[in-house]
Amino acid sequence: MEFWTGGTGLARMRAMPSSLADGYDTFVDEAVTAEKLGFAAYGAPEHHFMYDGFIPFPLEALAAAAAATSKIRLVTGAMLLPLYDPLDAAEAAATLDVISGGRVKLGLGMGYRPMEFDGLGTAKKTRGTRLVEAIEVLRRATAEDTFDFEGKHYNYDGASLSPTPVQRPIEIWFCGGTSERAARRAGEAGVPYWLANSPYEATEAIVEEYRRAGREAGWPDERLRVAAFKDVFIGNQIAEAESLRQVMLDVFYEEHILGYGYLVDDDGQHVYNPPKDHPMYRRFVDSLFCGTAEMVVEELKRYEALGVEAVFLPSPQRQLIAEKIMPEFN
Repeated sequence: MEFWTGGTGLARMRAMPSSLADGYDTFVDEAVTAEKLGFAAYGAPEHHFMYDGFIPFPLEALAAAAAATSKIRLVTGAMLLPLYDPLDAAEAAATLDVISGGRVKLGLGMGYRPMEFDGLGTAKKTRGTRLVEAIEVLRRATAEDTFDFEGKHYNYDGASLSPTPVQRPIEIWFCGGTSERAARRAGEAGVPYWLANSPYEATEAIVEEYRRAGREAGWPDERLRVAAFKDVFIGNQIAEAESLRQVMLDVFYEEHILGYGYLVDDDGQHVYNPPKDHPMYRRFVDSLFCGTAEMVVEELKRYEALGVEAVFLPSPQRQLIAEKIMPEFN
């Protein structure tokens, strides 16, 4: 199993005021540290129009990290592809791949915040089908010298990239979502699936549905790869770990998970500003694993047994993870 991580400092939390410039410096410094600690990949997310300066362009931030590192892979998690023309996105990704010497991974998500779609003048309603088409455009654009594409939303005739990426194609993941609907969409498209935080039992069902949909669509098993976001909080006792989780809920997650439509119910409808006892929010909280280092190893071994080949751990406890968790895995 590979271990991926991502930078902090890209948003100014209400309870932890800081300068945005310092945040980007921290992001690059943490990329250097993650490489030294042996993490396989380092990532950046994407959101727009946020009062806290949440990073709007992950590829640009990762270009700065590329200049300060030499080995670690650079991953977007998630780059909100329906907000871009896919050929523009392919050019930007190819440029970073050249800058970094072929170290780019693309985690591509559909997005969920209405203000992002409204602000950038694109339709939220069609984001799922556009994501699937756009992923195929990126795959072909980074693999082929020239290509044609005719879809419902995007059409290209004799398109080509300049510069040409080092990787042909760039590695792509269908990123985000904790519903079986999202899993089916990724499986039917035959795209590796990087699912968002969910409790183990839900993850097990989602992975099963993803693989079932992929196989029914005729994709070979080697195309049906799985990675997972997983927040972990490590303490000497469970209570200590739970207190670390509560800090993160208080200063970041409660706003971002409750307020912007991240939660999706069983009917696929977004849930805005629910109470903290809402079952979908409780499921999210339960997905943030708390325990000792030994308990975290045991939990991640369960993910490994599911065939999850990589976990993205955004935890600031990277030193502890590198010393106590990662050596237990190949």
